[in-house]
Amino acid sequence: MLMTREMEYALRILRALCRGEQLSASTIAQREHMSKAVTLKILKHLHAAGLVSSRRGPGGGYLLERPCETLYLWDLFRALEGEIFINRCQQPDYRCENRTREECGLCQELSRIQGVLDGELRKTPLSAIFQEI
Repeated sequence: MLMTREMEYALRILRALCRGEQLSASTIAQREHMSKAVTLKILKHLHAAGLVSSRRGPGGGYLLERPCETLYLWDLFRALEGEIFINRCQQPDYRCENRTREECGLCQELSRIQGVLDGELRKTPLSAIFQEI
């Protein structure tokens, strides 16, 4: 798992929207020092994932679907990247060719780390991360 540039841009867009204001893509791009084209591309992904809604017209713009107090890094990773697994043996349908999960110390340790990672990504709401607002 790697935090991609797209993920960073998505976080910056959510930061701009975190106050609950409806903002145009141009305003978001300007506030977050991003190009409008990149902003629109990421907004499209966030909209498809159900994290933002859009309104058309002269008074239109983008809004968060949920308050920042209820959004976590985990939500964003899931929305943009899908399931978050540190190794293929963490996938529910994975069948190890060498051992069962119960016999494999490596799989057990990776499962422990996976649990810690999931917990950390769900630990702090975006509102706390974006406190500078």
